[in-house]
Amino acid sequence: MHAKRESPIRAFDPPPRFSLFRAIGQLAHALGSAVLTVALVVLIAGVVIWFATPYYLRDFLNEKGKTLPDYACHINWVKIHPITASIDLLDVNLKKKSGKIPVPFFDCPKVHIALQWSEILHLSFRSNVVLSDPVVNFVQGPTAATTQTILEPAWVTTVKNLVPLQINRFQIIRGDLHFRDFHAEPPIDLEMDKLELVADNLTNSAKSRSLMPTTVVVSGRPFKKGQLSAELAVNTDMKQPTFSQKLRLDRIPAPALNSFLAKYGSVYAKSGRLDFYTEMVSKDGNFNGYVKPYFADLAFEPVPKDRNSLGAIWSMIANGLKDLLENDDDVVATKIPISGHYDNPDVDFWESAFGLLRNAYLEALAKGFDAPGLAPSPVKTAKTPGEPKG
Repeated sequence: MHAKRESPIRAFDPPPRFSLFRAIGQLAHALGSAVLTVALVVLIAGVVIWFATPYYLRDFLNEKGKTLPDYACHINWVKIHPITASIDLLDVNLKKKSGKIPVPFFDCPKVHIALQWSEILHLSFRSNVVLSDPVVNFVQGPTAATTQTILEPAWVTTVKNLVPLQINRFQIIRGDLHFRDFHAEPPIDLEMDKLELVADNLTNSAKSRSLMPTTVVVSGRPFKKGQLSAELAVNTDMKQPTFSQKLRLDRIPAPALNSFLAKYGSVYAKSGRLDFYTEMVSKDGNFNGYVKPYFADLAFEPVPKDRNSLGAIWSMIANGLKDLLENDDDVVATKIPISGHYDNPDVDFWESAFGLLRNAYLEALAKGFDAPGLAPSPVKTAKTPGEPKG
């Protein structure tokens, strides 16, 4: 009896290759050619819109920027991020139209505008604006064409109209601020770098019951050596200015002010340090505050071009006055009270002068903010018990 022969094992046939055209054909058969045609048209239109929108938006903004007063705005490129509901404006530049100022008023590699997702919890649709590495140049000149210090209200109105949602949070990262005078001798360039600023709850979308619900926190490095810190609480809805602020400057080297002192004081600071404290509160058109400047280890010298003329005499007079007003710690200081109504402000010069003498001969003025001060920390006062948390 013959043994049954087993059939040889056959390898599985390889799967058919994927064919895009075959897949399209199958899809067309399943959906119908009319439906597929509509789908392809929508897809192509979406792709065209996706790639064309940045060009259109950039050109629209640039044309709009040319029509506004005094300055021309140029944006190099626009990036749209639909998933995060945000947009990036790249290389934003604002220049004086007169062409007589060698630096732009504003230059920023990236302006980020986004939906503030956290405010959706408060049933509010607001935006968040972030400026990364901006440079701002305030320029003082002998004429309007050579000066750039402010923007016309039309600019502010236009920015508000172009941003689709109200701006509730504004932030500056690594900012650089200059005050320049190209016509001074020597030219003035007072710089503050490492500027950080956060302004939050600008529209009070958090529904805070505080009188001053908007908070602003600022820090920076004046003259690339000192330190600035400031806190501000404000109510942007009040007709009269309503705010509380604290600001301090520490370790400002006096020689860093020499270009400014040469123009407005005809003298140079050879050495010295400046510390500065100020508080201010304002409500119903009235304000109350003070300024406390401290000058330590000051020494003056003539401006280089005047060393052999009256400049030498003037610097000797300045050093003599400084010596009369220094206390035992070589510090000249005073407290300058400031109060009144915005229509009739009052700076108490007599109290300020007496403060100089008191610091020099009676009692050294204590550094820092007054205790307990005019008000608690502005940022802390912006929170009240029972308000919604965001």
